[in-house]
Amino acid sequence: PRELSLTCFGGAGGLHVCALAEALGMRRALVPLHGGVLSALGMLVAPRARYLSRTVNRLLAELDELQLASGFDELATQGREALRAERVAEAEIEVLPSVDLRYHGQSYAINLPWAGHASSAEDFHARHQALYGHRLEQAVELVTLRVKVQGQSLALPLGVPRQGTSTAESAVRIYGCEAEVPVWRRESLLPGVVLHGPALITETVSTTYLAAGWRCVADVSGSLLLSLGDN
Repeated sequence: PRELSLTCFGGAGGLHVCALAEALGMRRALVPLHGGVLSALGMLVAPRARYLSRTVNRLLAELDELQLASGFDELATQGREALRAERVAEAEIEVLPSVDLRYHGQSYAINLPWAGHASSAEDFHARHQALYGHRLEQAVELVTLRVKVQGQSLALPLGVPRQGTSTAESAVRIYGCEAEVPVWRRESLLPGVVLHGPALITETVSTTYLAAGWRCVADVSGSLLLSLGDN
């Protein structure tokens, strides 16, 4: 992990990011914009979707292509109706069929995009070899039909700060620090401004503690780029 950057999220993530990075031997970290509510933000921008499935448990070679196509269509129709009820436009709906395949007698399956009998069987053999290092001369069983029906992702403006004073608004006493620690408002940090720890960077949804020896630069996307020492 020392070759990578640690990305933090959650309301308390920024308080521990420097200490956790040091414990992992990492010298770079990223605090994304709105990181304190990153999971909720992801829910907002994720496309509306339905995941539908139907158990089959039959050998792939025994199944008729038209019968499978009908099964996929029935699942897709259910998903489309559900999304249209949520006011997703028909033109925005995407249907992604897939299958769970396994060698006959296995207890686990591999999910793959559906590409027809021959192609899906060969895709399964290749994927099985890539995952487990071997392929078998054994019949392939289709366990489950699956359809993912989804709309488009929501375009959500993040409100990246474009102006500010880039001056600390106050200073506070923190346990372990001899002098008072400056407190910065995150929205006041102009891109390119460099802060040196120890310091606190506050925002509505989180607080970032910049530990001693760390520096922080706000980038144009609104993220905070943290680095230990001169990195």
